Amino acid sequence: MPLGSNYAYALSIDYRDDIEDPVYLHKGLQRLIPGTSIKVLGYTKTNGEAFSINLIIENESRDIALHVRPQLPQHYIIRNSKFQGVWGKPETASALPFNLKRASYFFIQILVTERRFLIGVNGIHFCKFYHRAVYRDIETIEVKGDLEDISVERTKVAYYPARLPQTRPINIRVEGSLNSDNTLTSTDVDMDEIINIPKEWLKISLPTRTISAPLPRRAVTAFKLPFVGSIPKGSFINGRILKIEGQMKLLPQSFLINIQKGCSVWPHPKIALHLRADFSLQNAGVVGRATLLRSAYVDGQWIVGKRSYINTDLHPGKAFSVCILSAKKSFQIYINHSLISELLFHCDPRIIDTIYIQGDVKLWDVALIEETLFQSINMKTLSQMTVLTVVFDVDFKVPDSSYDQWISMNGLHGRLAQQSFGSTT
Repeated sequence: MPLGSNYAYALSIDYRDDIEDPVYLHKGLQRLIPGTSIKVLGYTKTNGEAFSINLIIENESRDIALHVRPQLPQHYIIRNSKFQGVWGKPETASALPFNLKRASYFFIQILVTERRFLIGVNGIHFCKFYHRAVYRDIETIEVKGDLEDISVERTKVAYYPARLPQTRPINIRVEGSLNSDNTLTSTDVDMDEIINIPKEWLKISLPTRTISAPLPRRAVTAFKLPFVGSIPKGSFINGRILKIEGQMKLLPQSFLINIQKGCSVWPHPKIALHLRADFSLQNAGVVGRATLLRSAYVDGQWIVGKRSYINTDLHPGKAFSVCILSAKKSFQIYINHSLISELLFHCDPRIIDTIYIQGDVKLWDVALIEETLFQSINMKTLSQMTVLTVVFDVDFKVPDSSYDQWISMNGLHGRLAQQSFGSTT
C-alpha cells in the first residue's frame, strides 16, 4: 500500500478479527497510566496473512480502544477502534518502513501517553494513534491471528522505544583534523560580518554508482533508514561539520534531519535543529525545488521556525552532499557546497549527541569533521558563489508539539504535509 493513502481505502478492509479465536488473552490489566508499555513478542507463521493486538474495555459491547493489525502480504498496519459494535475510521499511513515478515520473530511495543498510543515495531517507532476512548478503562489485552510462541509484558518505562541490538544508535565516524594554509580561528573574526567556510569542502567529492566502474572512494553501502547515529556529547561545537552524503530517490517526497539530545521518541527529545525538505505536489515539475523547514524543539515546545520555498539542488536520482556547520551563533546549512540557510542557536549545541535522518534518500555516509580550521570568505564573495534562489521565507509555528507528528508525517504527500504545517504566524 503506498504511503499517504487516505481513509477511502477503508472500504476494502476485511475485519476478519471479529471471528478469529484469541491465541493470547489476559484480563485484569492493572490501571494504565502514561509511561505504561505493553510489549508483544511472537513468531509469524510461514503462510501467515495477518494478526491483531486488541486493547479492550470490558463493557456490554466489549469496546476495543486500540486495534493494531499488521497485514503481512500488503505491508501495512491498520490502527482502529470499535465502539458498540461499530468500527471507526482506520489509519494505515506511515512514513516508516514496514519491517514485519512471515516466518520470523517480531516485537511490537505499545506505549500509553496522555493523548495517544505510540506503536513501535522491532525497536523503531512506527506510528501513533490518538485516544478515542478513556485509556484508563482498558482491562484486557487480546492477540489473534497467524502467530506462535506469544509472550506479553507490561511494564512502566522511562523512555520509548525499547531498542533492539540492530536498532541502537550507530557510532558516527569522527574524522581527524583538517589542515588549511590560510586560516583564521573563530576568535580572529566577527562572525556577524564574515562567513567562514572550510577550505577542504572543495575537496569533498560526491559519491557515484556505476555498474561498469568501481567507486572512486571506499566501498559504500547504504544505511538502513531511519538512521539513528551517536556522536560524543560536546563534539558538535563551533567550527565542526556534520557531513551527510547519499542519493535522492527517483520520486522524493521529503527528507528529514534532526540534530538532537537523546534518541528517544518519548519523552520528547530536545532538538537543536530540525531540517526538513518537502518536495510537495505543488512543486511538481520543478526539479530540485522544495519547501525547506528549519525549527527547533526546546523548553517543551517548538520555536517559531523558518519556511522557505527554495531551489535545494536535491535532484531525483542524483547524489548529494549536505554539510551542517556549527558556527559561532548558528547552524549553517550547505547543500552541494552552497550555503542555503541557517538557524540561530536556541539551545547550547554542546548537548547534542544524536543525529536522526529519515526520508526518500539512500544514505551512504554520515561523518563528523572535527577541529576544522577555516578559510574566511567575505559575505559578498559568498553571495556570488551561492546560486540558490529563495522564493519566499516566512515564519511558521508547529501546531502540535509532538515529536511523533514530525516523524510520522515525513514522507507523506504534500497534500497531507500542508494540512499539518499549513498555518503560519
